[in-house]
Amino acid sequence: MPVQITGLAHVNLNVTDLQRAEKFYTEILGCKVSGKYEETIVWLNFGQYEADDRKLAMHDLALYKVPHEVPPEYRKTAGLNHVAFRLATPEDVDQAAEILKENGVKILKGPETHKEDLDHYVYFEDPDRNVIELVSSTGDGYKIKTS
Repeated sequence: MPVQITGLAHVNLNVTDLQRAEKFYTEILGCKVSGKYEETIVWLNFGQYEADDRKLAMHDLALYKVPHEVPPEYRKTAGLNHVAFRLATPEDVDQAAEILKENGVKILKGPETHKEDLDHYVYFEDPDRNVIELVSSTGDGYKIKTS
């Protein structure tokens, strides 16, 4: 019997400049800082967690400082291809694309709609060339198994 994964806990991205990355993910993408170790790691979430006395770093995304940039041919090597974050509506994706453009973010593709799953999307690079996708379903939604 295989392992039964119930969801994605978080994604950890390598970055070379932690302050620059934190600014990008908080000021442009709207993430909230839930904790950090200075010059090592920043934990971020989408604002869905309530703070409590335990001061836990509940996170959806972490930014981990590394010393080296990605190589020029990084998209042609094994490893993480991209991370996709879901937005509420296709219009939100279009609006996000405009915000990204206004902030000088490199758009790689979109906004367009995938034919294979009907997600409306925009792909872009963060300051460390990690590829991020913002998506929203244009269909009736995904049917989730109940058993």
